[in-house]
Amino acid sequence: MRSPKIILCALAIFLLASVAFAQTLRPGNDPRNQSPSVGTGGPEGGPTGLFTIYDGDTLRKGEFTFSIAYSNFDRDPGDVDIVDVPLSFNIGINDHIELFVKTNGYRGIKVNNPRNLSSFYLPNSQLYFNATTLGSGPAIILGPSGPNVGTMAGQPVFRPAFNQPFVQFPFVGGSAGTFGLTPGGGLFGFPGFDARLGPATGGGGSFSGASRFPGIGSPNGSILPGIVLATTTLPATALTLPITVPVSFTSDPSYLPDAPFVNRLYGESSFTNFVVGAKIRFTGPNNPLGIGIIPFYRWYPDKAGDFSGFNQMQRGAGPGGDIGDFGLVGFLSARLSRSVNISANFGYILNSNPKSDAFGGGESTLLDRPDEILAGVGFDFPLNKYWQPIFEVKSVQYVGSRTTNAFPQNPVDGLAGIKFYPARWWGLGAWYRRNLNPQSEKHFSSDGDFNVPINQLSGVFVPGRGIVIVPGTTRPATANGAPLGFQFSEDPQGFGFQFFVGHRNQREPDVLPNQAPVISSFAASTSTVTVPCGPDQHSSSGNCPSSMTSSVGLTTTATDPDGDTLLYTYSATGGRITGEGSNVTWDLSGLAPGTYTASVEVDDGCGCVSFSSTTVTIANCPDCVPNLVCPTVTVSCADAVKEGDPATFTANFAQGTPTVSETYNWTVSAGTITSGQGTSSITVDTKGLGGQSVTATVEVGGVDPTCNRTASCTTPVQPNPIPRKFDEYGNIRFNDEKARLDNYAIQLQNEPSSTGVIIAYGACDTEGMTRGNRAKDYLVNTRGIDAGRITVVDGGCRSELHVELWIVPSGATAPAADMSGAVSPCPECKRKPRRPRRRGEE
Repeated sequence: MRSPKIILCALAIFLLASVAFAQTLRPGNDPRNQSPSVGTGGPEGGPTGLFTIYDGDTLRKGEFTFSIAYSNFDRDPGDVDIVDVPLSFNIGINDHIELFVKTNGYRGIKVNNPRNLSSFYLPNSQLYFNATTLGSGPAIILGPSGPNVGTMAGQPVFRPAFNQPFVQFPFVGGSAGTFGLTPGGGLFGFPGFDARLGPATGGGGSFSGASRFPGIGSPNGSILPGIVLATTTLPATALTLPITVPVSFTSDPSYLPDAPFVNRLYGESSFTNFVVGAKIRFTGPNNPLGIGIIPFYRWYPDKAGDFSGFNQMQRGAGPGGDIGDFGLVGFLSARLSRSVNISANFGYILNSNPKSDAFGGGESTLLDRPDEILAGVGFDFPLNKYWQPIFEVKSVQYVGSRTTNAFPQNPVDGLAGIKFYPARWWGLGAWYRRNLNPQSEKHFSSDGDFNVPINQLSGVFVPGRGIVIVPGTTRPATANGAPLGFQFSEDPQGFGFQFFVGHRNQREPDVLPNQAPVISSFAASTSTVTVPCGPDQHSSSGNCPSSMTSSVGLTTTATDPDGDTLLYTYSATGGRITGEGSNVTWDLSGLAPGTYTASVEVDDGCGCVSFSSTTVTIANCPDCVPNLVCPTVTVSCADAVKEGDPATFTANFAQGTPTVSETYNWTVSAGTITSGQGTSSITVDTKGLGGQSVTATVEVGGVDPTCNRTASCTTPVQPNPIPRKFDEYGNIRFNDEKARLDNYAIQLQNEPSSTGVIIAYGACDTEGMTRGNRAKDYLVNTRGIDAGRITVVDGGCRSELHVELWIVPSGATAPAADMSGAVSPCPECKRKPRRPRRRGEE
């Protein structure tokens, strides 16, 4: 499992990849040397760098380094001291790429506060309650399985101290303890009680979603249980004895991301991970600004698939990511001076989850590991080619989908050290390291941003009492704000040292013959300057400028192989050059059309001068023509027309200079042009356009294309009014008829511009007109309607009397009688018999 064949194969691949590339030697007078980074506590070692920060350098082709280091650092929760011994090898491929391989040859972990870690509450783990008492700790677990566990199944359950019997990996099927219950004993006891550690359910993802482990893990998921920091005893009731319940607890697990399953007070392991990757620099090899990326892949030989692998993980070997982890770190390094260099890193590691099929129910996920964001900055000071002091600050931020950590720490480390190079190809390093944000008493008392999500449940299932509302669930805490029972971290200090040896290429001689500057480019901001047209002319294409560019910029790009300061001298065959340095201005005002040359001399101050030149052409505008006076085009039309009436549109054209023979082309938005197309005036038919508008647009031909040639005018078309039937009735009593006529009269009064038409159809020859005239007489004499506004129309003879009352708006055509139901011949009207006079009547 830890065979060195993996490393040897990787090295063979790296060596075969070292094909021939161009090679740039480092300056001989540069005091800065290159050595591998150590990493640990977040970043992986191997690439060229400081201690935990990667710088901007890469090894050149054929250069390589072996490194071994001892690194001690502290992590929380659990106040854990970790010692890693990273072994690495890196090799240069060309000026921009180096490859590296790294393994953690040894790891030792000392856990000072085991009660703060859920891994010490697993079924094969125990805690010291005092110097001689050892047993299982109190925890919050997912209710166990079993034939008779009652209402505990699937609930958050309080597991008392000393309750969990020792059960070896993989736990499933082992006893979950009694929880204080005996067959037939207590209010909630019952015969046959048998709690078992059940098989895992759910989960199975490599990058998300932890499984649930009944009787073992947290009720919120993962194989790690929630922990109980403090308990109290509830008094007896009429039905129960006194019972212990939790008062300071969390349903989420508390774990160390580097070693989440560690359960030894001191554990040792070897070859805990392997890393391969590349360091790729984008900028030139001697550029003082180094920019690039470091992609890498990390995998773990110890996994949770069997007893041996999980045992190593419980020794602290690592998290056991099933398919390994994928990282990408960007680096930026700046050489501020000969003896000052700054390096900054920012990266992301995608971590896979530990998985196993040993827990029953198929493949399960033990923990949803967080991803990591790495950030840091480092300063190094190459005093000379032997000594290099280093200062670093770095952080690890745990992000992404993950199992919630009850006591999270995103560690920030500060580091100060020095590297010593007896020769450029080997050396030693040593450093002091400090965890800047430990879970110490000082952080609880002074830092308001430390938040422990304690007492996440308002109640918890306590066997023997059911659901208990725990007293003090408003975050019981000590005087300094820490959770009750929480163990503080102490001594967050670490240290380390490194030995490295390898091969470095020969550097350039310290003193080289002076070389001439190299002018890579000398150019004007434009190669042609166009003279605009005269005052009485213009460009027929419109492409010539309205004013001449009086000056252009001249830019020189030059470098000196020796790094000497460069001096620039300019001259020109016309005009005047102003400014200094590599960017100057060439004033061309007053020059006649022609081609002019500017020259530059670049002097390194040591007797070497380089030359270059460029030209600019001043040219007349090629298509100048005399200026035009554009004609004007307008269109006039009526403010409005009635529907059906012709609409007339007239174009008004005022000649410009020169005079043109204009033509007219009309288009309309609606209607049809009935006459005038091709002339200055048209007529448009508006039939059927009532309520719309007609826009007529004329385009005048023969006009210069730079002038406006179109105009338009819009005329609204008013719809024709139509009469509407207001009321109609048959042979009704006169009093009823008068009520209908009253409404008719009111409407006529409301529309003073309208007239009324009464169409009367009689059942005999004179009946219709008689009734129509009677209605008009009532409207005129009784309702006061002007007689000229009322017209009575004889509708002819029908089978029954019928009267229609019409409202005719001004301008509308009066309605005609409907002859579809006429009776012919029309019968004569019968006269009413005369009543004989009675005596006494006159």
